[in-house]
Amino acid sequence: MGVRISDLISLFLGLTTGEQAVVIAALILVVALLSLLLIVASVSARLWVASRPGRRASVSPVEVIPPTNFARDGQPSDPLNVRVIGTADQLSAAFVTAGWYRADELRFITSLRISFDALLARKYSSAPVSDLYLFGRRQDFAFEKPGRSVRQRDHVRFWRAHLPASDGRPLWIGGATRDDKVELSRTHHLPTHGIAPDVDDERTLIADDLIATGWVIAERSVPDFSGPTRTKNATGDDYHTDGQAILLTLARTQPVPLLPQLIRQPGAAFVRSAARRLGRNLPQQGRDLAHTWQQRRSAPARSQKPPNG
Repeated sequence: MGVRISDLISLFLGLTTGEQAVVIAALILVVALLSLLLIVASVSARLWVASRPGRRASVSPVEVIPPTNFARDGQPSDPLNVRVIGTADQLSAAFVTAGWYRADELRFITSLRISFDALLARKYSSAPVSDLYLFGRRQDFAFEKPGRSVRQRDHVRFWRAHLPASDGRPLWIGGATRDDKVELSRTHHLPTHGIAPDVDDERTLIADDLIATGWVIAERSVPDFSGPTRTKNATGDDYHTDGQAILLTLARTQPVPLLPQLIRQPGAAFVRSAARRLGRNLPQQGRDLAHTWQQRRSAPARSQKPPNG
């Protein structure tokens, strides 16, 4: 038997004033949640459509790695200055051991949080990063090292290359930059992070941090650009580079189960402690390289450049 509207109205009118207030509040909450879901779905759909130029522009032949990733509108963006050989779990374990966080997914709630934290200059250690594109898709992983607030952070996006490395494991192509301010984009005039111009410093920071963990068993420089380059990214920020990328080979050690999935707050401290204990099981080659590399850090870490291996 169907329920008639008149019956519902009669039932509502038979409630006390307090009960009617509760029902009205519940209805308002339901309508608000449904409206929010519709807004989120609509925005997600528009962003997916808007990212088509970026996905198309980022498609390249299987054997080709372009010098930059691409923005949503298809414009070349940040340099691809870091490459890592290892499984996804090994990549994540190396970064968490180094004190980096896995970035949250870019969602409505995380977007609201990063906006408020940027306005209030608060920390958000696992803040999401905007999507950039390579090989026809957005980044597979993003890691970050928080600064004083969400306005400043070191971060890197990674994409798995089509072809594996020489040892059969995945090759991860990374674009590392440092966010040093919040600004209005010169291209779409919306709030965005501005990057520091010396992107080689960020490349060196990642090499320093990962090698110090003992996870890295080999490092060398490989060409990225054809030579020293001064240009702009997709949001109009100037940057310069010597044209090299750092290639890091990780140990074949199997990380602690679930370690890569637990490197966001609030359990990060415990997971980091477990990851460092795991370092005792890393190969001697990685520990020797960490010791040698540490001796080079007597000068400020961010002033060093990765040597040619």
